[in-house]
Amino acid sequence: MKKLSLLLLALVIAIGVQGAPVVKGARPFNQMKIQKEMTTKHKVVKGETARNHQFNNGPSRIISDQPEGEAFTYTRTGDCIARTSNGLGAGSETGTTTIVFAEDNKVYIKDILYGGPGTWVQGTIEGNTLTVPMGQSIYYDSGYDAYIDLVWGETYVYDNEGSPYIGFIPKDNVTAATYTIDSEAKTISLNGCEQPEVPEEYADYGRFYAAGLGCKWTDDDSFGGYLAVNTVFTENGPAITPTVITEQPEGQLITYNRFGGYIANSYNGYTTGEVDGKVNVVFADNGKVYIQNPLWWYNSSNTWVEGTYDLTTGIITVPTGQYISWNDNYGYGIRVGWGSTDVIEGEDEETGDPTYSLSYSISDNEYIHFMIENDQITLLGTEGDIDAEFPNNYIATGIMGYWSDDLKMTCLDFNQEWKIVDVNPAVPADPTADDWYDCGDESGFSKFYFTLPDKDTDGNLLDPYYLSYSVFIDNGNGAELFTFPAADYTFDLTDEDITEVPYSLYSDAVDFKNYFVYMYRTNAEGYEPLFTENIGIQAYYTVDGVRSASNIAWLYEIPVEEVLVHGVVVDPQGNKLEGVTVAFTPVVEEPGEGAPRRAEAVPVSTITDADGKFEATLAANSEYTLTLSLDDATKTLSIETEEEDIDLEEIVFEVVVTGINDLTANKQVASTTYFDMAGRQVSNPTDGVFVKSVRYTDGTVVTVKVIK
Repeated sequence: MKKLSLLLLALVIAIGVQGAPVVKGARPFNQMKIQKEMTTKHKVVKGETARNHQFNNGPSRIISDQPEGEAFTYTRTGDCIARTSNGLGAGSETGTTTIVFAEDNKVYIKDILYGGPGTWVQGTIEGNTLTVPMGQSIYYDSGYDAYIDLVWGETYVYDNEGSPYIGFIPKDNVTAATYTIDSEAKTISLNGCEQPEVPEEYADYGRFYAAGLGCKWTDDDSFGGYLAVNTVFTENGPAITPTVITEQPEGQLITYNRFGGYIANSYNGYTTGEVDGKVNVVFADNGKVYIQNPLWWYNSSNTWVEGTYDLTTGIITVPTGQYISWNDNYGYGIRVGWGSTDVIEGEDEETGDPTYSLSYSISDNEYIHFMIENDQITLLGTEGDIDAEFPNNYIATGIMGYWSDDLKMTCLDFNQEWKIVDVNPAVPADPTADDWYDCGDESGFSKFYFTLPDKDTDGNLLDPYYLSYSVFIDNGNGAELFTFPAADYTFDLTDEDITEVPYSLYSDAVDFKNYFVYMYRTNAEGYEPLFTENIGIQAYYTVDGVRSASNIAWLYEIPVEEVLVHGVVVDPQGNKLEGVTVAFTPVVEEPGEGAPRRAEAVPVSTITDADGKFEATLAANSEYTLTLSLDDATKTLSIETEEEDIDLEEIVFEVVVTGINDLTANKQVASTTYFDMAGRQVSNPTDGVFVKSVRYTDGTVVTVKVIK
C-alpha cells in the first residue's frame, strides 16, 4: 500500500497555487529559493489567519470593519506570485471578494490581495477608472510593530551560489494602482501588469518574472508574501449574507447512527476513512424535513439543511447549494452539493516513483436524494469502496462540501447509511486505566490514558453517544471523585465545573480526548502531585434517564506476570517440618514525591505438607518478606522474584515441636493416623486443624496438633 504522503505530494502539484494569507515568517522574503512546480492550495483550513498569528487591528490606518455603502460580490481571477510554506510559487487567483460603493465616488475593496486578513482598502472612481493609492496598510503585526502595506512591485530571478532565487523589487515611485471598469461586462481589471523582460539564462523561469500589485513590510521593505498580476473582478451580484440554520426546527426529532465513508481535505492533505457518530433528522408537519450535520467532517457545526419528504415514495429531497457555515469577516462559507472524486496517476520526473493526484468535480445536480426504508435512511446514487486498495479508495461519488468563494472541495461523504438509534439501558463493561504521564514540576501537561468500553457486561455493543466517564484519585483516603475546574479547562468548559465527562466531548475538545485527558495541577507553592496512591476511571451508560456504572478501574491494579516459588522447610537436624506457615508479604516502598505507589503484588500464605514442602504463586519482578512460623517460633527472610520460577531448596527453621523432636529422633515410623477435633478418625485430612498420631516400630506413640 502506497503511503498517503505520495497522494498529498501529487495533490500539491495538481491543484495550482493559491495566495497564502499575508503572514510574516522567516525573513527576508526577497531571497526565497525557487522549487520546481511549487504549487499548492493553502486554503484547506479557512479563517486561521487571526488565530495563528499576532494579528490585531493596529492603529486606525487599517480598515477592519465593512464601510457603509452598496456592497457587491465579485469573482476574482488572474495570476499571482504567492509565498507558501515551501517558498514562492506562481499560480492563479481564485475566490471572491466584496466591493462597497460609497458616497463621493469612494470605493472600498475587501482583501484586495487574495487570502488577506479581512481588511479593506479605499479607492476612488473617476469615469471608468478605479484608483487605489499605494501605502495603505492591510495587516499589522504587534510582535514586529510593523505593517504590511500595498506597493507596486516586480519579481525576478537571480543566482545565489548556483541556485535560482526569487527577488522582489518594490516600485515606490508608483503611487497608485489603477483598474479599468467595464460596466457592460461588469468587470474591474487591474492595469499595468506587463511582464518584465526575462533574461535568456532564466528563460525556464519566465513565470517568476511578474509586475503587479503586491505588498511589503514597513520595517525593512521585505516582500509581504503576495503579488497580484492581471487581476479581474467580475460582478456576481449584490452582497448578501446567506441563511445558515443554527436552531433546531420544530417537528419530530429522530436520531440515527451514521455509517459509510468519507474523503476530506485537511491541513495535511486528503484523507479517507469511515464515518461515525449521529445524524439528527426533524420531520415537520408541513412535509419539510431538516438534517443536522449532513456532512460528517463538520459534525460539530450543528447546523441544518432543509428538504422535503414524500410520504408515498419515502424519498427525502434536499436542494443543493445550502450553506452549513458562513464567515462574515471573510465573506465565504461551506455549501452542500453533489460531486465526485477521481485519482490521476503520474510519475515523478526525477525518481520515477508513482504519484497520485486527486481531482474532483461538483455536479450541477439541483437535489440530493435519500430513501427512508423501515428504520434506515440511505443516500441514493452514491458510489465508492472504502476497502479498495490505495488509491482506489479515494474514488467516490456522494454529498460534497465546498467553499463558496472558490468552489474547492472540503469533503465528500459516500455510501451513507443512517440507522435509527435503538438503545436500551445497560451496564457498561469495565474501562481500563492504561498509563499516567507525569509532567514533573511543569504545570499543565500531565496525562491520564485510558480505554473506555465499547460493550456492556453481556457483550453487546454500546452506543458511544450515551457513554460518559469520571476520574477518581486516591491520596491514601480511598476513592475521591475528581472535579475538572472550568477555570483550568477554558478551551472546553464555559463557567461550570464538571465531574462527569461526556464521551462525545473529545470530538472538538482540546483537553478531553477519546483515550486520554490532560490533568492540570498547581505549582503555586512548589511541586504538588495530583495524587499519591492511585488514579482510576469509571464509565457510565445513560439511556432514557437510567444511568448504569461500571466498576472503577485503577491504574495500579494492572494484572502482573506470575511465577511459582517452592521449597522445603527442615529443622537443624534435617527433619522435614510439617505444618509450618510460610507467608510472603510484598515490600512496598514509600512513594517518592509525586510518585504513586505501585502495589501490584498481594500477600500470599501457605503451609508445609508432610514432606516439609510448600509452594506459592507470587508476582514476578517483585520483592517479598518471607516469614516462617510454627507455634511461638518465627523466622524472617527476604526474596526477590524475577521472571522464572524459583526453587528455594531447603530452609532451615529452628523450632521445637512439643513431644516429637526429642522422642522421635532416629526412630522408624510404623503408622500415622489423623483425627479431627471431635475425635473422629479421618482418612484423608484436608483443610482445618487435626490431631496426628504417629506409632513407631519400637511401640512409641506421639501425638501432635497439625494444620492443613
